[in-house]
Amino acid sequence: MSDVNSNGESKFGFKDKEKAEETLIRLESHDMQYRKLTVRGLLGRAKRVLSMTKAEDKLKNISEAIDVFEKWLDENGGGAGNQNSKTDKEDKVETVPGLGFKDKEAVKTTLKILEDRDPEYQKFAIKGLIGSAKRVLAGTKNEEKIKSIKEGIQMLEDFLEKFETENMMKDNRAYLPYDFIVELPEPIDKLQAEFIKVYGGAKVHGNYKHLRTLYPEECDQTSWDIVRNRNIKKILEKIKTEESKLFNVEDGKPTELHMQLIHWAYSPQPDKIKAYIEQMAKEKKAKAEKRKCDENLHEMNDPEEIKEKMENGPSPEKKVKAS
Repeated sequence: MSDVNSNGESKFGFKDKEKAEETLIRLESHDMQYRKLTVRGLLGRAKRVLSMTKAEDKLKNISEAIDVFEKWLDENGGGAGNQNSKTDKEDKVETVPGLGFKDKEAVKTTLKILEDRDPEYQKFAIKGLIGSAKRVLAGTKNEEKIKSIKEGIQMLEDFLEKFETENMMKDNRAYLPYDFIVELPEPIDKLQAEFIKVYGGAKVHGNYKHLRTLYPEECDQTSWDIVRNRNIKKILEKIKTEESKLFNVEDGKPTELHMQLIHWAYSPQPDKIKAYIEQMAKEKKAKAEKRKCDENLHEMNDPEEIKEKMENGPSPEKKVKAS
């Protein structure tokens, strides 16, 4: 059974329940990993289309198709493939609690919860809520609930419009990999030290998404992602005010203020940080080799042997033995 029609277009789709069911039937001839990847891809596209759809009949049809795909994924593990199902489960990111769309008040609470979080996540969460709200709307008969949900959707869409108009994505502070941070000097600040420990710890394992639902030991009201972003904002303002450099001219090391950013897993120039760490590793290796060579020379007693070693390398006899 071919997966494309005579025009070269895919026969997979999500326009309605019937098309979704037909898609699953067509996928039966493929291996499970391919089937899961395809269904998850279609599901993502369906939700994006749903968030931009206004027509009530299309909303209903696409929502039913989404239900078909989600049910199938639930019944078949939901991961990208059987071999990854255990890993997916163990590294499952908890959902930020309290987000909703049922009315204006729920949306106000949602926007407050999302405040100071990563702009990328804010956009993702709002779009997801709009898609969910439209799906619920399609199956709701109560006029009062319909009115409240529509008002909530309007507030969410207004937020997205403002998000794009003000280019809020420019304030997204991409996380430095944990492996980068541990190669540099440890922080003196207690809170930063705790953050790095959590970032590389058993619950997070360097996956920053987990930081949205974890909290500092002395404050269980503000999650780590918000704490991080607020501190980064303050440091960047200080760098701008003081016109501070990010790297020392003399030795190329990150400046003190830049190190403070790095200890919050952020750098405006991550590529330079990577290059700096690689250069540090090369220098460390060269020093280790020189130290080993010096130790070998120190163990020799014959001055002539030391001289020969330094000038010509190992003697022929030792070369043969080494080979």
